[in-house]
Amino acid sequence: MAWPILFAPLVPVPVLAVLTTLAVVIVLLGLRRRARGALLRALGFALLLAVLAGPRWQIETTSGLHDIVLVIRDRSPSMNIGRRAALSDAAFHHLMAHVPRNTDVRVVTVRGAAKDGTKLFGAMRDALATIPPARLAGIIALTDGEATDRPIAIPKGVAVSALIPARGNQTDRSLDLIAAPRYGLVGHPVALRFAVLDHGVADRGTPVPVTVSVDGKAVARVMAPVGTTMTVNLRVAHAGTSVVAVAAEPLAGEVSRANDQAVFDLAGVRRRLTVLLIAGAPNPGLRTWRLLLKADPAVRLVNFTILRLPTEPLAAPVNDMALIPFPVNQLFGRDLGKFDLIIMDQFANDDLLLPPYLANITAHVRAGGALLVETGPEFEGETSLARSPLEPILPVQPRGDGTVTGGFTPTLTGDGKRDPVTAALAHDHLAPWYRYESVQQTGGVALLRTPAPARAPLLVLAHAGKGRVAVLLSDQFWLWARGALAHDPAMAGPAEALLRRTVHWLLGEPSLAARQLTARFNGTTLDITRQSLKGGAPGSAVVTDPSGKTTTIALHEAGPGRYQAHLAANAPGVWQVQAHGMTAYAGAANDDPAEQADLAASDRIIGPLATHTGGHIIWLGKTPQPGWTGLLHRRHAALVTGERDIPIPPALPTAILALALLTAAWWRERG
Repeated sequence: MAWPILFAPLVPVPVLAVLTTLAVVIVLLGLRRRARGALLRALGFALLLAVLAGPRWQIETTSGLHDIVLVIRDRSPSMNIGRRAALSDAAFHHLMAHVPRNTDVRVVTVRGAAKDGTKLFGAMRDALATIPPARLAGIIALTDGEATDRPIAIPKGVAVSALIPARGNQTDRSLDLIAAPRYGLVGHPVALRFAVLDHGVADRGTPVPVTVSVDGKAVARVMAPVGTTMTVNLRVAHAGTSVVAVAAEPLAGEVSRANDQAVFDLAGVRRRLTVLLIAGAPNPGLRTWRLLLKADPAVRLVNFTILRLPTEPLAAPVNDMALIPFPVNQLFGRDLGKFDLIIMDQFANDDLLLPPYLANITAHVRAGGALLVETGPEFEGETSLARSPLEPILPVQPRGDGTVTGGFTPTLTGDGKRDPVTAALAHDHLAPWYRYESVQQTGGVALLRTPAPARAPLLVLAHAGKGRVAVLLSDQFWLWARGALAHDPAMAGPAEALLRRTVHWLLGEPSLAARQLTARFNGTTLDITRQSLKGGAPGSAVVTDPSGKTTTIALHEAGPGRYQAHLAANAPGVWQVQAHGMTAYAGAANDDPAEQADLAASDRIIGPLATHTGGHIIWLGKTPQPGWTGLLHRRHAALVTGERDIPIPPALPTAILALALLTAAWWRERG
């Protein structure tokens, strides 16, 4: 209860000031003259001025307010380690069951901030904005002590206490990926940089064994001093995605091994692939080939078109011709190994390429090269490439029907509906072609064919040694490209998609393999896909998690030759999937690297704040049921419910007394 004095003047303040000045002057003159009654006059003036000033006592009526305690509950992922959540929940429920009288509890839950870790102090700051500082009796944080934001300013007189679910400061080892390459050129090294960090133990500089694995196979083992950045060069072995895992040897006594390793995907990228396109003669499809290959950023194109054979007569003198001689020896002798793919567009076995050069192409393909043959009527007769040294690697041979003319619509074979090269075209509109070559298929897989009754192959893919071969048995694909360019639905077709996917299969694109097993993470779900041309029963897959535990999961048919399964998987590390003799790997990275950086429960961050504000650190491993003593300080806040004023002194009696004193002063002065 407060007793402040207020003033309510009976006259305007300027008038009161003038009267006060006159009273002071009169009193001073009287004192200077040593006049009798001067003190009585001064007292009378003082009482009279006090009446005019209107002093009052203001008496307030108040009602006490409850104190407020802010409780922060840390429910971030790191609280799931060991018995932290259980100890924290037990302590919380014990406190809530014994809340002191006249105390309100505000509870705020922190669950982690996506990939930014635990924003403990941000949640504390937001909660404090809604609590009057005069009523805040304390802040209690039930946390493992790990936060990824900075402590905040706390209102004066408010203590911050922490209830940590451990018996004392813990230790932890973490592996920090400083620079993890996402892409690399096949056959070339990439630099991986990492550091081993120990928390809660002073062992900086101690060497720690670190193993680097690619797709489950160890490729490097180094000794990494604690706290020092290390660099390891990794060779990119193949195109496509590889799963790289970096694992440090565990720290003795550490609280968790979850952050001792790091996993990431490394995409192997081939250098720009060189394609040699040779057209046996100018033709309508040549422009489509050139546009397709030149638009592909991964391809470097070398193109030659044969305008005449050396044996053909010239209509003009040689000196007047501006033709470039065909560099046969350079292309098919010295430089043949520089080409990743050779496309022979309507090319005949004539005098241009001698048998030794064609034999070089065969050897090049078997050694790992690729060949695409697009045929027309030149595939028949003695000049056919099938009658040349290329015959051993071609999956087709001409037969008596030769060139067949007449409109027909290409269709996908059963294998074509399952093979990744053409499966994506299953729902596309295929316009008619008007010519194809009749052949006998001797190997490979036919993906496109003519309709019944002929069912003749149109696109055949095959393997030859380490290389690949494709044969397109019609020179009419350009009709689809022209129809698309002219916006003619009746003639349009997926010419670009068909040729592009065929070329990429020839160049070894892993995603277009006819038989493959893939495993990829979609959030916390492991997606498993098996691709097969044979079809048959879906079968099952065996999944091995990072801890070594195996799980068998049934696959289900998701499309022609495509089988899938989905498995909930939230453990970080390398997951292995095996099915039908194939093995795939998938890497589950930590969802929240900031949260996983240090998993040791400690008072390193919140301890200084507790000491500065007069709070306490309570280890729940030692004191599982803490009391409220020392966790809150009473604020005694109150709410004013009413007020009344009492004049001091009473106006009328004081005025009479003042006049009496002034009269007495005048009487003495005259007497």
